[in-house]
Amino acid sequence: MILSDKKIRELVDKNNLIENYNEKNLQAVSYDITSSNVIQVFNRVLGTINLRDKASTSLANKEITIDYGYKIMPNEYILVKTKEKFNFPAFLTGHIRPRTTFSRLGLILSDQHINPTFSGHLYLGFLNTTPYTIEIYPNLKIGQIIFEKIEGEVTEELLYKNKIDAKYQNEDKFISPSVADEIEAEYQRILKRILEK
Repeated sequence: MILSDKKIRELVDKNNLIENYNEKNLQAVSYDITSSNVIQVFNRVLGTINLRDKASTSLANKEITIDYGYKIMPNEYILVKTKEKFNFPAFLTGHIRPRTTFSRLGLILSDQHINPTFSGHLYLGFLNTTPYTIEIYPNLKIGQIIFEKIEGEVTEELLYKNKIDAKYQNEDKFISPSVADEIEAEYQRILKRILEK
C-alpha cells in the first residue's frame, strides 16, 4: 500500500521519517527529494580499475562540495547526496523514482530501494546521457520517494538495522566500494566464527 501525503506527514511528525523535511516537497503520494551540497565524482585515473584491488577502487572517486553548482559533462556519472536524511520504521519501505523532466532531458537518476529500518542519507546516481553539459545545484529537486507499507511483519534478524552487513546504515559520509567490501569481509569472518562454535 503506497502512503498518501497525510500518512507521510504523520510519520514525519511522529517518527521523524524525513529529517530536513520541507512541506513544499510533499506530493499526493510521494515526496520530492533534494540535492545537498555534496557529490561524489570519479577521479580521472589512467588505466583500468581492478575490482579485486581495494586500493584501486578506493581511489576511483572523491567527494566535492557544489555550493556554486557543478557541471555534469556528457556521459559523466556522479553520486548526489540527498539533503534529506531518512529514518525508516520496521513497517515501511521506500523506492526512489526519477523526475519525468530530467528523464525527458536525458539526465538519468538511478532507481533505489530502501529497506525497513534503514537510517541515513542516500547517495543517488546521475548519468548525463546527453551531448550537453548539465549544471546541478544544492537544494534542487532531483527525484521522488514513494513510501510503501509492508504487509505482515519482517523477521527481526532481516531488518536493516540488525544486519551485520548493513554497509550503508547511518551513512553521512560516502562509503567507497572498497570500504563496503571490507565491511562485508568482516561480516563473513564473524559469521564463520559463530557457525564454528
